[in-house]
Amino acid sequence: MPDDISADRVSAIASAARVPLAPSDAERIARAVAPTAARFARAKIDLSPETEPATFAAVQRQEIGR
Repeated sequence: MPDDISADRVSAIASAARVPLAPSDAERIARAVAPTAARFARAKIDLSPETEPATFAAVQRQEIGR
């Protein structure tokens, strides 16, 4: 998994989420996330999300609107 974290992958995910991201930012994010992902992979830690991400975003937006 940590080997899969590249600037291209970060850019693709940001693009799919319709988040504008400069190439330099994608590289910085990939460098920042890779060490943590490597530690999780070595420890074989699996974090299953408790809430489906789109539902979380919808609930979060409702709370912000209050």
